[in-house]
Order: sequence, then structure tokens, then C-alpha cells
Amino acid sequence: MILCIGCREKPPLPPQLDELTFDTSYVQIFPSFGGFTEPEDVAIGNDQLLYVADTKANRVVMLNRAGQILSAKNMLQPLSIAQDSRLDLLVGGLIIATNGDTVGAIFRIHLVSSSSDSAHRLDVARIDTVWRELARPARRFPSITIFGDNTYLAVRTGPENVSFIDPDDRVLQFDRNDNFITPVPALTSRNGSGITDISSPTGIASFPGVRDFVLCQHNENSPNYGALWLRYESTPDFEGWLPRFDPSEPGENSDFVRLGRSLYQRPEAVAIDPARRDVFIADAGRDSVFKFNNRGVFKSESFGSAKSGGVMRKPTGLAFFERVLYVLDGETGHINRFRLTTDIPR
Repeated sequence: MILCIGCREKPPLPPQLDELTFDTSYVQIFPSFGGFTEPEDVAIGNDQLLYVADTKANRVVMLNRAGQILSAKNMLQPLSIAQDSRLDLLVGGLIIATNGDTVGAIFRIHLVSSSSDSAHRLDVARIDTVWRELARPARRFPSITIFGDNTYLAVRTGPENVSFIDPDDRVLQFDRNDNFITPVPALTSRNGSGITDISSPTGIASFPGVRDFVLCQHNENSPNYGALWLRYESTPDFEGWLPRFDPSEPGENSDFVRLGRSLYQRPEAVAIDPARRDVFIADAGRDSVFKFNNRGVFKSESFGSAKSGGVMRKPTGLAFFERVLYVLDGETGHINRFRLTTDIPR
């Protein structure tokens, strides 16, 4: 039995998955929401609206949950999007520098306005550039996650990772006022087999009420783990992130670590179910969404192109809200919605 393989030829999934059975599954909710051009990210904000980084269309789009476009803002190739509790949007995208270089940057879009004419309208909202990589223009920001206190982490990636001091592949910490704090020190930028080694990171999502997060990264032809789960610890002796599952510890055999190298090809996005704290990871290389519960157990509800009727071709973004999983497809330009059969109202 092959679990999550798509209709196109892909390397087989790990043999350990053959033992799984399917007692529940995800079914599609119709219609899907289309009209996007190679989009990279989707988010559901604290305002309960959908936001899409419509990358090749050079715009950020706001939709209601019925799929109706409410407003849009022109931006150069937006890659990532998230919303804080002040209803500001943080967007990873590009700017053109005065010397003509295309430069990675982070933007803040202010949706709250005292004027009824501009409140919650992307097209007229004020936008600030809060971070730019002028010295290293090839750097990009493919994912952002925001904590409850409005501090946030921005995933940065790029081609130059030889420097031990300032490699391109980092996860940057910012305070609630967009001041840079430091890269996450627990993560090491290298193409290695350690549980905290990162190379070509692509997606990040945090858990509500805590500072724990899951990071995914491309690991095709690489010894890296495709996904890393870090928990935040604060004691009199230590404050910072540590691996939630550490293979160096005796007896550690969670699916999340055990399948961490063999399961993935090109993970692109992470989403968290805030109620159950399940973790979803979208893999564009396998046309699949993989699911783990809050104890790191692989769930049989994971699915791919075959089980989605062929609608899932290249999942690049994920969001989860009120038991509905939103899967953004970068190839078809659609948002496809799925719900567990056990969660469908009877």
C-alpha cells in the first residue's frame, strides 16, 4: 500500500508506512478558490480572512472564507504572509534597490485605520519596509510565524552558506516593533545530519500560547531532516529552543524523527491545528500533505494527489481553521479545502 504518492512518478515512501491503515480520511470541500499565478503562501488571519501571497501575479490578496476576493495589493513577488494580533500583515517579498538589484525584504501592512474608507483594505493600506538585505540581495524570506506577543520569526534562505558568522540560511528573531534581535541560536546552518541542522529552510509555524515551532526544509539528496520540531524552555539556567524529539536521547523513536529523512523530498509549508495541536507538512516533491499528532505520531490521514482526486499537484502553502485544512497549490493556482470525514457535520 502506497500512502501519499501523487499521480506522477516519485520515489517510493518508506516501507514503515505500509503498516498503516486508513480509518479516517480527508475529503475535499467544493468549490476550490482559483485565479492565482504560482502562489507561494496562504494564511488565515486573526480577522478570520484568507490571505494569499500570489507570487507571480505580484500581489497579496485578501479573501473571505467563501472565496470572494475583497481587496488586493500590488507587491513584487510576495513569498510569505502572516498576521499579528494587531491585524497587521507581515509579508516576505522583494524590492528593487537603487542600484537595480532585486533584494529580499520584509514588509508590514497596516490594515487598521481610523478612516472607514481605508480600514481593512489592502489596496489603500499603509505599507512599511521593516527589513531589507541590501548587502546580500539573493537572500529571500519564504516563511514567517508570529507569536502571541507579536514577536516573530522570519525564515531566511539564500545560496551563500559558507560563512559561519552570517550564512544565508537562518531563522531571524524580531521584537513586536520589528527590531532584529538575533538568529535562533539553536539552529546550525549546514548541510548535515544533526537534528538542528538547517539547509534551504522553506516553512515555519508556531503553536498557540507557547513559543514552540516546527520548521521544514528541502532535504532531497540531503542528509538533513525534512522537518524540525523545537520547544521553548525557560529556566533559571537556560532560556531558548531545544529539539522536541532528540534522536541522541536513549529510547527516542518518535515517527517525527524516525521518518524525518526518508519521508520528505521538498517540504514547503507547515500548519498547526490550534485545538488538537496536530502538525501538517506540505511536500511539493511528493504532492502530499503529511500529518503528525501532538506526540509526533504519523497519522494515516496523510494524503497526496491520488487520494485528493488529482487536485493536489504542488502544495506550497497551508492554513488550518475550524477543522478545515486549506492547501494552496503552486501549480494549479488553487486553494483546495479539506475536512476529516469524522469532522463532517452529520
